[in-house]
Amino acid sequence: MADFSSSIAVLRRWATFSATEPFPADFAAWKQQNASKCFELAASDPELVSLLSGSAPADLVADALQGSLSPTPKSQEQRRDEAKAAEVKQLIEANPYKARNFTQAMRLEELDPAAAKRLRTEAGVQTPSERAEAKAAQQQAHEHAMQQMYAAGIAKQQAELQAMSRGY
Repeated sequence: MADFSSSIAVLRRWATFSATEPFPADFAAWKQQNASKCFELAASDPELVSLLSGSAPADLVADALQGSLSPTPKSQEQRRDEAKAAEVKQLIEANPYKARNFTQAMRLEELDPAAAKRLRTEAGVQTPSERAEAKAAQQQAHEHAMQQMYAAGIAKQQAELQAMSRGY
C-alpha cells in the first residue's frame, strides 16, 4: 500500500476531518480503535477512507501520489450528482427501450426525462400520454380537414346557385 503521509491533499483532507487528531501511521489500527469516527469519516470523505484503507482504485491512488487530488472532499451533493450522471450514462448505453427493459426504462424516465424521450423516439416507443396526444392531434387534423371540405362544398354550392341564378 502507498504511503500518503507526504501527500499534501491527503493531509489536508485529514485535517478537514480532524484538525486536532494526528494523521494515523496505521489506518487499520486507528479504524479498530475509532470505529464511530471511521464511520463518520467514511460518510464525509469516502475517497480518503479508500486511500488509507488500501481499497482505492488506481486512478485515485495516482492522483494522490502525483498531487492532483483535490485537498477538499466532494460534497454529498457532488457525489450524488456524479453517481446520477454515471447511472444515466449506463442506462443510455443499455438503451432500455430497444432492449424492452421496463425497469431500466422507468429509472431513466425518473433520472433524465429528456434522454428517455430521445431514446423512446429513436426506438419508436410512445408513452400512453404521448399516444393520447398523437391521437388527439390526429383527430383534430381530421376534424379540421372535414371542416375545410364542408366549407369547400358550401362554397361550391353557392357558386353553382349564383351561376344558375344568372342563367335564368
